[in-house]
Amino acid sequence: MNDPFAEPSDTRQAILGAAFRALCEHGYANVTIQRIGDEFDKSPSLVYHHYDGKDDLLIDLLGFLLDEFEASVADGPVTEPPGEDADAAGEDAPEVAPEEAFDRSAREQLDGYLTAAVDPASLDDAYAPDERFVTVMTELRSQAASDEAYRDHFDRSDRVFGEYLERLVREAAAEVAGDGDEVSGGGDGVSDGERTVAASEVAATLQTFATGGMFRWATTNDGAWVGDSRAGIDRYLEAMLPLVDTTGSEE
Repeated sequence: MNDPFAEPSDTRQAILGAAFRALCEHGYANVTIQRIGDEFDKSPSLVYHHYDGKDDLLIDLLGFLLDEFEASVADGPVTEPPGEDADAAGEDAPEVAPEEAFDRSAREQLDGYLTAAVDPASLDDAYAPDERFVTVMTELRSQAASDEAYRDHFDRSDRVFGEYLERLVREAAAEVAGDGDEVSGGGDGVSDGERTVAASEVAATLQTFATGGMFRWATTNDGAWVGDSRAGIDRYLEAMLPLVDTTGSEE
């Protein structure tokens, strides 16, 4: 995974970049303000000036990365790069979701998301989460069990990614229908006597699978389960996508 802070535009981004690199190198338990300062190309004392402690800094880092992702998928289809109006972060923000990331079908993006969660080492993409990133994100999510600030962040993160996945699922279902033909459906999920499935239901299932997969991948050595798990979730998608109601409005 490329460093999303390779070209910081201000002191805050430079500090967050130092925290990102230190976190990926040392992990949550061993990262310290001093080690973050060691990655900072200016006076380490500036880190102490801007943040009260390690967790204060890491929460800001998580929030910044999430802001960037949310801006990159804010408007329009997720299979097309966002226009300038959707770039709420501004021209000087680090690039975390380049146009190439959208140059794939919705189903391909779903596959990439699921693979990143359970087998990140297999991805050959400069912008895809790598093993270190998946590990540290799992460590940080674990802090939410006892730290309300982390819990608040992951509440928001799950909402953002859930909305993104719901849009991907709806677009992938339209792809299955062929040439954008939509599967008819009503608000109650029933149409013409045939059961349809809400995109939100499928998205929630995929998100829960990915979150559990990340924890299992990061906390075990035996990866024999990955193939069967991916085969199972792929079979689930093959069965569900043709049933997804693609008429749901975006909120």
